[in-house]
Amino acid sequence: MDVESSQVSRFYAGKNIFLTGGTGFLGKCFIEKVLRSCPDVGTIYMLCRGKRGKSPEERMTSLFSEMLFDNVRAANPDVFQKVVPVIGDVMEKNLGISEEDEKLITENVNIMIHSAATIRFDEHIKLSLQLNVGGTVKMVELARRVKNLISFVHVSTAYANCNIADIEEVYYEMGEEYSPLKLLELCDWMDEDVIASMTETLLRDRPNTYCLTKAVTEEYLFKHAKDIPLGIFRPSIIGASWQEPAPGWIDNFNGPSGLFIAVGKGVLRILEGDVNKVADIIPIDYCVNMLICVGWYTSIITKQVETPLIYHCTSGSKKPYTWLQLGTLMLEFFQSKEPYNEVFRRPDVNFATNKLELEYWKMISHWVPAYIADGLAKITGNKAIMLRAYDKVHRASKTFTFFTKREWTWTDGNCNMLMGKMSDIDKSIYSFNVHDIIWEDYYPNYFRGTKKYILKEDMSDSKLQEARARQARWRYIYNIAVLVFISSLLYFLYPFITTLLTG
Repeated sequence: MDVESSQVSRFYAGKNIFLTGGTGFLGKCFIEKVLRSCPDVGTIYMLCRGKRGKSPEERMTSLFSEMLFDNVRAANPDVFQKVVPVIGDVMEKNLGISEEDEKLITENVNIMIHSAATIRFDEHIKLSLQLNVGGTVKMVELARRVKNLISFVHVSTAYANCNIADIEEVYYEMGEEYSPLKLLELCDWMDEDVIASMTETLLRDRPNTYCLTKAVTEEYLFKHAKDIPLGIFRPSIIGASWQEPAPGWIDNFNGPSGLFIAVGKGVLRILEGDVNKVADIIPIDYCVNMLICVGWYTSIITKQVETPLIYHCTSGSKKPYTWLQLGTLMLEFFQSKEPYNEVFRRPDVNFATNKLELEYWKMISHWVPAYIADGLAKITGNKAIMLRAYDKVHRASKTFTFFTKREWTWTDGNCNMLMGKMSDIDKSIYSFNVHDIIWEDYYPNYFRGTKKYILKEDMSDSKLQEARARQARWRYIYNIAVLVFISSLLYFLYPFITTLLTG
């Protein structure tokens, strides 16, 4: 990296950042890229809380030992001293930070990146409002006390307004009934069950509480936070990396990763959706690169515009790739090229276009094999797990149905404008030009990444040959089963056919 010639790298030199969501997928990748590409960055204050018996300090130590940070660690093992944990929680008053830490932030921070959110689609409406909307309100209140703030970037989602087919890089007003502050007041005093009963009414034509609360958060920012140097970043479905830190790197089951694994394992074989719709997935490294650049450009453009800029980070409108193309590539990969080491059945996946078709194939392809597998497990004294596994798979796939049945077009004028403001060096270091992605290379690396980084499978040639041999046996069994079925059908139908032809 020619970071000395990079205007973006020079911008971050000496600047101090306050980051929420730093242990999440996007947040930790942001930290890694900033440390690697902006060696002179000041301090990154990372809001962090204890979790699962680990202190914030222990969580950070564990975070920086991950493969993601291998390149940074090899180049400069001392650079992690630049990342300072700030003990707190976006759910608590004033983010739960101490007076001492608040003074540290308000006196020293220049850039704020708000990435913390619950990304669970089926999250309880109250928690989703308190975390996604309430956390942003607290961040803005803190931002107003930061003395030298030059850039505040809020991470939203391209699906905040998914009730609209053609989405522009603009703010969509939601109406008085969606007043963010009033909704948060309801959360303070109203019983959880009562708020839950309002969920369907609040959702209207949005599919889940995540999309809804992200839209309500934008409502708050445009109604109450235009006095700070604000930029809003809207990525679509975030997937594995295109190039950095390695092609296909991924470390979680969120989004499409869990679906890919379920298909590759031969568990998920039917989805509700339209194969001709576009799968709008964007690589994590492109998201991070663009987020860093939005942080830079927000400091420049804020005083020149009356309304905060919104930046779409999407792929479908620029370089579409359908679910049919993705499914075909997936099956080719998992059936013959690089199957998983252990599978439940031969991988296969199809899309149902209506509920009746979906339920029929779920019974044939999911429930019947699950009952057989669990029955055999009980007979042999093993643990029956497949019925529970399919409960989880169906819940997960159901939350994704809204996105496999539809497609959207997103305008990208601000995204293109941002790219146009960048030097050639910066376009190289912080690339987010979707036209450069080759999907036929990206997705096989993605599938391979699920094997290597999530499931941590043995990637040796010997294991690969075993997996291929196992798939060959599955194909043989499948072909025999089809032959037996057709032969049996013809055997039973033969008298009727003979009677029909001779009668």
